[in-house]
Amino acid sequence: MTEPDGDRPALVVYVVWHPDSDGSAELARAIFRELCADPDVPARRGHGIPVRFRTSVSPDEAPAPIPFGAAKHTAVFVLADDKLVADPAWREYVAALADETSPTDLVVAAAMTAPSNLPPGLDAVQAIRLHDVAPEAQEGELLNNVKNDLCRLLDPNAKKVRVFLSHAKRDGLEITTNVRRHLHEKAKLDDFFDAADIPDGARFAEFISETAGSLPVLLAIHTDSYGSREWCRLEVLEAKRRRVPIVVLSAIQIGEARSFPYIGNVPVVCWRDESSLPAVVGALLGEVLRDRYFPERVRAICRQRGISLEHEVFTYPPELLTVLSYRVDTLAAGGTVGRYLYPDPPLGVEELLLLNQLDPEIDPVTPTVLWAT
Repeated sequence: MTEPDGDRPALVVYVVWHPDSDGSAELARAIFRELCADPDVPARRGHGIPVRFRTSVSPDEAPAPIPFGAAKHTAVFVLADDKLVADPAWREYVAALADETSPTDLVVAAAMTAPSNLPPGLDAVQAIRLHDVAPEAQEGELLNNVKNDLCRLLDPNAKKVRVFLSHAKRDGLEITTNVRRHLHEKAKLDDFFDAADIPDGARFAEFISETAGSLPVLLAIHTDSYGSREWCRLEVLEAKRRRVPIVVLSAIQIGEARSFPYIGNVPVVCWRDESSLPAVVGALLGEVLRDRYFPERVRAICRQRGISLEHEVFTYPPELLTVLSYRVDTLAAGGTVGRYLYPDPPLGVEELLLLNQLDPEIDPVTPTVLWAT
């Protein structure tokens, strides 16, 4: 039975695996750490997405049913190995899942066996192919696919996640070319890439401003020359002003005469070589997922607590640039500066004091604080 939206969480993720499976329990815990929170690192910025496990203590016992309809979106990831697909009771359980979904739900098999072995229902759905991935790379491959699937679920009208590749041609072109190739060939993502993608007749500055501020995520490929390039600085500033998620790929080799001060407060991945590319993709998808999920989570909390929804929602912690932009835009529209909602964990006291010096009326809070009010 479907509950009213006001009583439902925005998204719940379920992970299903056979109790005799080798390695599936650890993969399930990795999904929990990535999507919900890391119990070992409480200060790490998680997504806060509820993750539920569906397994059992005995192969003879099927897991509890999944309550489709209890959340606005329900996503189920079946860790399907040889043990699961060979067990009649478990084949029946997972085969029924695909029949229970609605258009707002998702059931995907993470195939650790040949996809042709999957039970009916799951074999007709595009699977996450892990059976031919090296064991040491399976976790990263699984997590990136899970995040990509959830990004699409939360925005069904969106096509492939598109990445703005911000780089300095002088020393960033080679790395950017490697990133672009990986996005297309391995990660199933799309990109925007330098002047070749600008329509004839478009004014470069205006087009960069509009595009950097409208794409789902910007990747700043931070080489030695990056901060000295006007267009690179403009792209980062436009993305921050328009609340576009940003990831920095740090590829500094020698150093910078002056670091660009507005490139901080975002996730950073260090470039070593092409082995860094899966981590880059994971960070990009993580920020797009945060951008699509966090506002939904805040709205659900506000409805459940009877709190006014008239709050500004940001998907990364406040900083002087974003707070100033928020203040200027709010006052220009005749509004009142107030609560600034951002993901947990809360900022430290020293950062909050600095922001309050800028404007004592700004009230930065996280969902944990909001839920406690």
